[in-house]
Amino acid sequence: MMRAATIAALRRALEGAEAERNVVRQSVRAASEDEIAELKATITALRDALEETRHEGRAAVERALANSADEIAQLRQTAAALRGAIEDAREEHRQEIQRLNAAAQGEAVQLHAATSVLREQLEEAAFETQAMKQEALASAAKEILELKATCMALRRELDDVRGNAS
Repeated sequence: MMRAATIAALRRALEGAEAERNVVRQSVRAASEDEIAELKATITALRDALEETRHEGRAAVERALANSADEIAQLRQTAAALRGAIEDAREEHRQEIQRLNAAAQGEAVQLHAATSVLREQLEEAAFETQAMKQEALASAAKEILELKATCMALRRELDDVRGNAS
């Protein structure tokens, strides 16, 4: 009987240990279920935060792309405007050079004409000077001859007066 009592006692101890184990299991399971529920809530919150971050990231990228596209469009417009301004400046420069070349050519033609006129006037003045010199020399030679003739006539007359006075 001792055996039966020992078996019964062991059975009761085993059943008590089993009941205790079941209680511990249930409390561990309950704690685990609470922790699992908390972890699931944390995972859900983290997923939501991640999704929100991704959404904000996409929105930021889209805004950056839109801003970049606007800036690129503005830069292209600026570049086109600058190209136009450069082309206008080149055209104005080309026209100014043409105007200056035309003015220089006109001035060169005027200077050539003035040079020709002055050359002709110089040649005429040289010719007139030569003619005046020749005329002056001829006039001086004539006057010299006349003075010589007058001197000779006055000598004769003086010789005649001296001859008559003696």
